[in-house]
Amino acid sequence: MLIALKFTDHFILTPGPIPHEIRSSLLSTFTQEQIAELSIGLALFHGFSKMLIALGREPEEMETTIVPTPQFPDSPVSSADLFGNFSHLFTDIPDIGIRWKILEDALLSIGLVPDSALSLVKQRISELLGVPYVVTEQETSTLENVDLLRSVSANFVFDVRSITSATRREIGELYGSEGLLQLMLAMALYDGVLRMEATKL
Repeated sequence: MLIALKFTDHFILTPGPIPHEIRSSLLSTFTQEQIAELSIGLALFHGFSKMLIALGREPEEMETTIVPTPQFPDSPVSSADLFGNFSHLFTDIPDIGIRWKILEDALLSIGLVPDSALSLVKQRISELLGVPYVVTEQETSTLENVDLLRSVSANFVFDVRSITSATRREIGELYGSEGLLQLMLAMALYDGVLRMEATKL
């Protein structure tokens, strides 16, 4: 349906509150459960597609479309949960919410990238998407390479193709090749779910 495509364009290009016209059309066309399913689908497809590009795994023969750099929100768009608990996003789809929690717990349990680094990534992506998220100084006080993590997080959100092989090597030297995968997986998941939060649906 056309309204689903309009929602998709907004989700990717202008993350933030949904314009009234699109919101009204969504609510008159789909149930809350269907909108939630559409949102999580977009979050995962978009995030994992960017992860493949960030890892340098984009098929050369695949047709690509370069989209404009997404716009920064003018101001924070949500304060639903400053400590990064996303359970409220899955109220209408509790079964998927349970699976999300399992997925995030599995991500954190890999253990190759410090929890403090993953928290910093979540905070940086939330800043860029206008969704406040609190990371205490204690969580990151001993963390090294803060500038690298913040920079790569910004590249992932706004210009994923700017994550170069040199950047991947630098991250690999810190956390190993599997740690690189864990970090990019975290960025994919948080980029997606924080875009869901930013829509305020």
